[in-house]
Amino acid sequence: MINVRRLILLGGVILFAAGVIGLFVPVTISGGIGCGNAVHSDLSAAREQDDRNVGNSPVVQQIPIANQLAPRSEFVSSCNSALGNRRLWTIPLALVGLAGAGWAIAQRRDKSAAGI
Repeated sequence: MINVRRLILLGGVILFAAGVIGLFVPVTISGGIGCGNAVHSDLSAAREQDDRNVGNSPVVQQIPIANQLAPRSEFVSSCNSALGNRRLWTIPLALVGLAGAGWAIAQRRDKSAAGI
């Protein structure tokens, strides 16, 4: 029969692994534009897409009517938002898993040192 400490250790290891894997899985936004991963962002593809869009041109932005007609793209902003959202759940998940596994290991050592 599995005891509570082993169950907490197993859950902690699973949460930690899920958090670390989530940090390294590539982040993409609509249109298949890659943003890197939560550890290392790569916004070059998003910047390139933003630069290709006519609505982001400084000349178009200065003309009042063209400014309203030409749509602006904000792929870099979308990438930063997606990366922030990924970091928002993966980092706490990994830390909770690490804390749970650490607690279970510390409890096990305390019990074995006391001779129980």
